[in-house]
Amino acid sequence: MDKTKPEDAGDASNVREAIAAFEQILEALPDDRLALETLLDAYAEIGDRPKTLQYLLRLARVVADEADAEAAPKVLDRLRELGAEHPAAVELTERLARLAAPATPAAAAEPVRRRAVDISPELALAWNLAQAGEISQEDYAAIAHDLSENSTRTVVVPVTVQHVLYDRGFKQIDKILQFMSTNSGLPILPLGQFDVPREAYTLLPLDFMTRRAAMVFELMDSDALVVLLNPYDTELRDEVRRTIGRPCHFFLTTALAYDACLDRIRKAIEAEAESAG
Repeated sequence: MDKTKPEDAGDASNVREAIAAFEQILEALPDDRLALETLLDAYAEIGDRPKTLQYLLRLARVVADEADAEAAPKVLDRLRELGAEHPAAVELTERLARLAAPATPAAAAEPVRRRAVDISPELALAWNLAQAGEISQEDYAAIAHDLSENSTRTVVVPVTVQHVLYDRGFKQIDKILQFMSTNSGLPILPLGQFDVPREAYTLLPLDFMTRRAAMVFELMDSDALVVLLNPYDTELRDEVRRTIGRPCHFFLTTALAYDACLDRIRKAIEAEAESAG
């Protein structure tokens, strides 16, 4: 008799779909760390130890090759727990242990590779859209691939689901924006109609606005009005509140309007720096 509950079967099905999507990403980007982390967690969730170890070893090798001392301790702990008896884990354990050791002054001065943008909130958004039927599984896999690829490039505009949809010429983007607005409770704001004052846009660093896709566009007494491109990223909202130290009201806007406003702000900051110099 099958004792699997219907909801458990559904959860397993969702995990299998995620596995298929991220394995497609690895076909194009074999060293994508987010995909490797997602796959080892997914296989661990369904109890497939050989596959879990396989992706853990791949992740450990990427972390070691990139000399990422920040990520090394966490991966090292998992490697010791899961792969202590595996011959291939010995070398990687030693390499990660050296990385995790306190850095000497000489080692601290060595250049560190630029780390990719964290796209996990955007992948979660894409997954929510797929589960809601707003995009297909094929769309989800393509979006996840583009997000992973764009996250490793020099960031000029945010790396978001909206940007990928616009770049791919997705025809239903207005419908998706309306769904996100209705589902999240954040109204869609026509950002292009606002002339963002300096006292608003200087509340967040330019790099933060570029990487995290959040911008203060107006002040209302002591409150800040903030636009986002991902209405579900609650951690981002909390970080904005902590950074600016004001009550915040959040709105959703389009990637095109956000990029245009960000470009104006960047030019204003550059002009101010030139005049001050």
